[in-house]
Amino acid sequence: MNPSIKSLTETKLIGKKVRMNFLNNQVQQLWKSFMPRKKEIHNSIDEDLYSVDVYDSLSYFDSFNPATEFDK
Repeated sequence: MNPSIKSLTETKLIGKKVRMNFLNNQVQQLWKSFMPRKKEIHNSIDEDLYSVDVYDSLSYFDSFNPATEFDK
């Protein structure tokens, strides 16, 4: 798999989120809790899956601290 950054038109995402940091990484648990419920999503336009990180500020990585939380 080759990761890529894409600019998309407005997109609606359905999923779950958790507040975490890089010291308390909960990605595996998040995906394990999501995948059994994936079949409940109707009218999806494709089979793509997205992992999204939402950081509280644009300077999150300027003075990186692995204990700083973000939404996954």
